[in-house]
Order: sequence, then C-alpha cells, then structure tokens
Amino acid sequence: MEPLSLHQIKAALANLNAGPFGDVVYYYPQVRSTNDVARDLAERDAPEGTLVVADMQMRGRGRLDRQWIAPPNSSLLISIILRPLLPPAHAHRVVIACGLALAEACEAMTGIRVNVKWPNDLQINQKKVAGILAESAIEGDRLTWVVVGAGLNVQQVFDPDDPLVGQATSLRIETGKEHDRALLLAQVMVRLSDWHKHLDQRTLIAAWRTRCPMLGQRIQAEIPGGILAGLAEDIDEAGALWLRDGEGQRHRLTAGEATILNE
Repeated sequence: MEPLSLHQIKAALANLNAGPFGDVVYYYPQVRSTNDVARDLAERDAPEGTLVVADMQMRGRGRLDRQWIAPPNSSLLISIILRPLLPPAHAHRVVIACGLALAEACEAMTGIRVNVKWPNDLQINQKKVAGILAESAIEGDRLTWVVVGAGLNVQQVFDPDDPLVGQATSLRIETGKEHDRALLLAQVMVRLSDWHKHLDQRTLIAAWRTRCPMLGQRIQAEIPGGILAGLAEDIDEAGALWLRDGEGQRHRLTAGEATILNE
C-alpha cells in the first residue's frame, strides 16, 4: 500500500470544479488526529474548504470517543473545515452532506451501493466502510465552524481472525482491487461542493433517507437510561431519527445521545 503525497492530492484536484474544497490542503504522513489539526486551523480562521489529510493517525477517534484504527497507507483519513450558515440545531446537516459526498464518490469508483447506518456510518452490504465525526464551535445563535472528519476503508484486507471480519469492509475487499486514494479524495471534494449548496434544502435530507435502509424496520437503540426498541419511522430536517415504540409513543433520537444496536 503506497503512501499519499501532497503532489498527488493537488494533481488529482487540479482542473476539477470543487469550489473552495481542497484549495488549501495540509498533508501529513502521520498525525495525532486530522480533526485535531483541522480544529486548530479553524480556530485560527482557516477558510472554509481547508482540507487536512493523513496516511496514519496515532489517536484517530470516532463517535462517542471510540478509537478509529487504520493501518498506515490503507485509508482515506481526512478532515474538512466548513463555515455553514446554519443554526446550531442543524449542524448535523453538514455531516450528512459529507456522508453523501463520500457515498457518491465510492459508488462512482466501485459501482457498488453505499448505504447509511444512522447517524453517521457508511456501509456496504451491511458492513461498515466509513465513519464520520463532527466537531463545532458556536457563538450565540450561529455556528462559527464545523470540522468534519472521515475515515474511509480503502485498501484494507482483514486477516481471518481479525475481530473486524463480518463487521467492517473496504473498497478493496468489495471489488478485489486497489484504488487510487488521491482520485477518490478529489471526487469526494467535487461532490461535497455540490451538496454544500443544498445544506439548507430538503433535497439533502431526502437523499440521506434513501440511503438509510433501517427506516421502516424494527431497531434497538441505546439511549441515556436504557435500551429503546421500536420502529424507525423517519429522519427529520435536523438529521434526528424518529422511533415509535411498542406503545405507540414517538421518540426523537439525536446523534449525540443514541447508538443503534441492530437493524
């Protein structure tokens, strides 16, 4: 598995219409966390679209402070700075835009359908292929910045005794071949530029719903205080999941408080 380079990334982005996304790129062979770097840059007024890329993370993390582990040179490990004109309650729409961009870019490269496990995992054949983590800063009633980090499994091949077998996959596993991570990254940025224009529109959530097969299915969710079971009915305009329990009561689950246990 070959490392990336800043030259490769910029060459792949050249002559593409990605708006500001990828105009400013920071590449690191190894870093503690791309989100840590991007967050520091955002605090120093780095422009929207600033991209941080690494080939290895020492302290990569996912949602709910879970560790994100990836072998060197195997994944697309990125963080992007956005400065959306959205109310803080709708910050998750930025995660959705990035998720849609990742899903579409993967499909364009592989021809394989990518679905969503709410709130922020991407799956192929019900196995996790990518995770997304967002961090934000709020001043008053506005978002000053949102940093969205993503880890996408590209070149990994798991050993038979690896605990991730059966739970996770990669583009290489699904297609039987390696993929150009720089070209994939460029396609993600192009599609993010497109979805960024829909951040405040219904089309964003509508596209997310079509990728969420758990809707209409009975699920279990871990929430503060216990386990909630019921029918996953809808995803609302803020990206929250509505679940109806066995007694007919509806519950609104947000990304920060609920974990889906099954589908």
